[in-house]
Amino acid sequence: MTNKGLVLDIDKFATHDGPGIRAAVFLKGCPLACKWCHSPESQKNEPEVIFRANRCAQCVKCAGTAELCPTQALHMCGTWYTAREIAETVTKNKPFYVNSGGGITVTGGEPLMQWEFTQQVLELCKQDGIHTALETSGFGSKTALLKIAEVCDLIYFDIKSPASVVGDELHKKYTGVGNKIIWENLAACFQPVRKSYRLKIIVRVPCIPGVNDSPEQIAEIARDVKRLGVQCVELMPYNAYAAAKYEWLGREYELAGAEPREQAYYDMLNEIVSNNKEVKP
Repeated sequence: MTNKGLVLDIDKFATHDGPGIRAAVFLKGCPLACKWCHSPESQKNEPEVIFRANRCAQCVKCAGTAELCPTQALHMCGTWYTAREIAETVTKNKPFYVNSGGGITVTGGEPLMQWEFTQQVLELCKQDGIHTALETSGFGSKTALLKIAEVCDLIYFDIKSPASVVGDELHKKYTGVGNKIIWENLAACFQPVRKSYRLKIIVRVPCIPGVNDSPEQIAEIARDVKRLGVQCVELMPYNAYAAAKYEWLGREYELAGAEPREQAYYDMLNEIVSNNKEVKP
């Protein structure tokens, strides 16, 4: 077991990446380039330096290197770990995870880009009696996904657009890739053989204002996933706070004009999902 994985961050006490208190392991590298990505520093599959201007003391002590920066205005994103190093880090806090009904979640970036490392981390944790979860865009090797699924208790599967031709084009426009592979991989997780693993799958839909969050689009996504056997769909409200991270990377945030919806709007969308309502334009 010698594979190393490129890790962006480890949140040892996460509460938004699955049930209970969890170790959220954020991997670096993603084949998608979602225009709303809340972690743009996770997209490149190599270490990179970011510059946080608001922390810079203009002291020049760093000489332009992240390692010497006293305020961490310059920060290196991405560290190589072995799967065993990650598992040992998680095990140190095992009582918190077990007693809270939590565990470990490997997220991204996109874990399927580092599937062998992801599988090894989750397998080691599962062997130690820790609940295992994966968060994925679903874009990657079907074989890799199903191998990871064998050591997962839970998969959060992101779906961003309907399975239709229109949905595929929308996905290409806003993420850089189509969604055909994603829908095929979601369907594969519901093949009869998968039931033997007692795997729970939750579809998460990031609701991006003016992109994929109309009642008609949400209703179509809900119908598409429920045809495959999905029982649980979670709508994820748009988060506008990621825009500052694009400045760290010297990039423009293309959805700067998007405004979060009121809670009443999300309540209406959740009702559509729950009741599987037919919505006509």
